[in-house]
Amino acid sequence: MDFYRKAPVWDEQSNVPHTTKLAKPIKPVKVSNARVIEITDAKYRGSIFSGTFLLGDQVLILDGKNRSTRVEVLCKWFGHRLATRGLAFTVNLKKTRVNDKYTGEVFTDFSK
Repeated sequence: MDFYRKAPVWDEQSNVPHTTKLAKPIKPVKVSNARVIEITDAKYRGSIFSGTFLLGDQVLILDGKNRSTRVEVLCKWFGHRLATRGLAFTVNLKKTRVNDKYTGEVFTDFSK
């Protein structure tokens, strides 16, 4: 998606927080027929949040042992993207649903 690929790459010199408990998903955009993940109580860089996000190019790997796994999504962190991939959220598979043909809003960024 353009909103992700056109975002500036996050480098260590920027003012972007490395971790924060205060980050929340923001900037929803409308998508049609998209592959998304609907999550509750996911974790990323110290924050815990819920919402619907676009899945990245990586395949969701289900881990039946501990019911949690990491999943790549196309979402920015304080207006920035990672250089080589999407953000990797830690999700509980019991609180997660993948939808291959979703039409609706997805979150595209995080902020305080």
